[in-house]
Amino acid sequence: MDDRRYPLHPILGVGGIVVGRQGVLLVKRHKEPGKGTWSLPGGAVEIGETQEQALIREVREETGTESKPIRLVGTADIILPDSAGLIEYHFVVNQYLVRALTEDTKPEVPEAQVGWFQPGALPKGKMNPGVADLLESMNDIVTSLFRELRAVNE
Repeated sequence: MDDRRYPLHPILGVGGIVVGRQGVLLVKRHKEPGKGTWSLPGGAVEIGETQEQALIREVREETGTESKPIRLVGTADIILPDSAGLIEYHFVVNQYLVRALTEDTKPEVPEAQVGWFQPGALPKGKMNPGVADLLESMNDIVTSLFRELRAVNE
């Protein structure tokens, strides 16, 4: 059993709405929870790390992309019970708006996928509803940053 399943306490995590000239960077999850769905890059904060340091590390590890957090945009409680009603996963995830500093990608493992999606063409039907709702609520800000980054590099 991995240490994230059936935790004694909620696990603090970070997620990034990473925006670059190519769009929004998403990761197709290769493990539970949410295996097979498109999600924001991110993960658990390690002892001694700030949330921003953890986010930069997680984005690099999961996608191969260098990034810079801009600001905190939301918090989500992810509480997933198993079929018997026991809490199998419990994460508190602070979500940040993030600027991509590089745009080359490399998935963390061969089973994972990484992709850039235009703000108006996100794979919402293949995402966790909470992630889709967050991206929808941030659409104007994400689209504005996307256009700004594209204009700078044209």
